[in-house]
Amino acid sequence: MKVTKDTVTISDRKHSGSNRHTVQLKDADPNELQLFIEKLPASIKEKMQDLREANSTSRPSELERQLRDFQRQLRDAQQREENLQRQFRELQEREQSSQRQLTESRQREQNLQRQLRELQEREQGSQRQLTESRQREQNLQRQLRELQEREQSSQRQLTESRQREQNLQRQLREVQEQEQNSQRQLTEFQRQLRNCQEQVSELQLSLSTAQLTINQLRSQETRDWVIPRDEIQIPEKCLGRGGWGSVNEGTYCGCTVAVKQIHDLILSPHNIHLFEREMNIASKCRHPHLLQFIGATKDEGTPLFVTELMEKSLRTLLEQRQLSETEVAVISLDVALALNYLHQKKPESIIHRDVSSANVLLWR
Repeated sequence: MKVTKDTVTISDRKHSGSNRHTVQLKDADPNELQLFIEKLPASIKEKMQDLREANSTSRPSELERQLRDFQRQLRDAQQREENLQRQFRELQEREQSSQRQLTESRQREQNLQRQLRELQEREQGSQRQLTESRQREQNLQRQLRELQEREQSSQRQLTESRQREQNLQRQLREVQEQEQNSQRQLTEFQRQLRNCQEQVSELQLSLSTAQLTINQLRSQETRDWVIPRDEIQIPEKCLGRGGWGSVNEGTYCGCTVAVKQIHDLILSPHNIHLFEREMNIASKCRHPHLLQFIGATKDEGTPLFVTELMEKSLRTLLEQRQLSETEVAVISLDVALALNYLHQKKPESIIHRDVSSANVLLWR
């Protein structure tokens, strides 16, 4: 609404267009003025009613004065409305500013909290470093004490070493004196040694003569373990083979026996001598748990070693089945008794040197 000296203009803002109505206050038609007033707010309607009455009753100067008052009040109202709108916009701006400040404050608070956490973490790290530094300091102090103790120990050892050196020097002088005495004694011993060597030469000569006599007596000794070759029959039934020879089943004097025959490839004077020595030892061993030696051949042919025939070896039995506890105890005891007999043999002990499951023979 716009008010001038002689007219009042009102605009209808509720529609998309702007409908304006202008009324001449001076000499206005009552019907037109009534229609115009109906479009005004209630507060303005009252004032317009007063103006209309004043227009009809009052003088033109009074009406103009009231109109100016009305225009001043209207301008004051517009000014207050503008102030309120400006205050409202300022309030909105302050609210937006407050929102921004609040957001910034929250961000600063988060930053401060993050900084606080970082400071706490750094403080914890500093505490750990301080603890480690104290520990290192304690370690260094302990090492210093150990170094001081080692230094004192070194001083004591040095003193002891000097004393030992003095003792060694004294002992050296004593040893030198003893060495001189030993030199004199050595000269005497050398003279005695030469005399002893002459006596030993005489004894060696006597021993050689005695050994020659013993060998001659042994060569004349008869070997009761010798069996004629033609009394041993060996069929083609091999019981096993080893490094020295093969074992076959044979007969001797009508009895089934085991015959061991040495391989031809290993026959030599040395091996034949070992074979005869083994026969001499076996012929003198008699024990229930030793394989019974019957005899052997001693001629120009391949040596034959005749023993009693057993059923199988312990190795063969273990390959067939597992032994019971009683069987293990019995076999172990028998083997131990046989070895004990050999070890207690007089005048010289006998060592088997090849005890194995293949050399432990069993019968039912």
